Amino acid sequence: MAKLRLQKLLAQAGVASRRRAEDMIRAGEVTVNGKVVSELGTQVDAKADRIEVRGRRVRPEAPLYRVLLKPRACLATLAPSAANTAERRSIARFIPDVAIGWHVVAPLDFLSEGVILLTTDGALAERMGRGGGRVPMTYHLKMQGQVGDEEIARLTRGWKWDGRLVKPSAVEAIATTGKNTWIELVVAESRPRVLKAAGETIRHSVLKISRVRLGAISFEGLKMGGFRDLGKQELKSLLRDAGLATS
Repeated sequence: MAKLRLQKLLAQAGVASRRRAEDMIRAGEVTVNGKVVSELGTQVDAKADRIEVRGRRVRPEAPLYRVLLKPRACLATLAPSAANTAERRSIARFIPDVAIGWHVVAPLDFLSEGVILLTTDGALAERMGRGGGRVPMTYHLKMQGQVGDEEIARLTRGWKWDGRLVKPSAVEAIATTGKNTWIELVVAESRPRVLKAAGETIRHSVLKISRVRLGAISFEGLKMGGFRDLGKQELKSLLRDAGLATS
């Protein structure tokens, strides 16, 4: 088995994010074959080396990857302290093996629906932790009023959020009811607030957010609240998009 940097192995094992793992190493909380390791970048072999964190052995297993179709009016969290009443239920009600230690990647807000990712891969969770990283995500946005060609062109040029330019790779009007317009927007961004800012840019309120694709991963075959494991090609594409491909 190829060697990995110690902090990366700890992240992939779900012990902590890579940054937190680095702090633990610096603090002398990690041992390799009985010796404290405090140097970042130390190379280890998960099978040959005995790795312990605060005296507890780390036994890395192959990371798990799962796609879930989140309903509206549902919290995208598995935290035990999260509200889980009839009014503010969480996605934990759909997951039978919460105790595994899943990370919720690219969560959606309470009123948004669509594809989210669950994984035990700490490195991927950290890479996509703020805004989704470089992974393109496809949204269907219901906007108030009629959105014309000029406004579509304006969105295509991008908009500012938190001092930076958010630039989609594709924007298209796909349906209209006369009172409202559905647009399809592809952007490497997971935060609904950033998408709502797109509506503010063209002075149309975003009434509904639905993520239909996360990278190459779609909700095909899933009912609301349903989930499935990622296929090999989906995973390969996701890791490539996230900049974590091994080959």
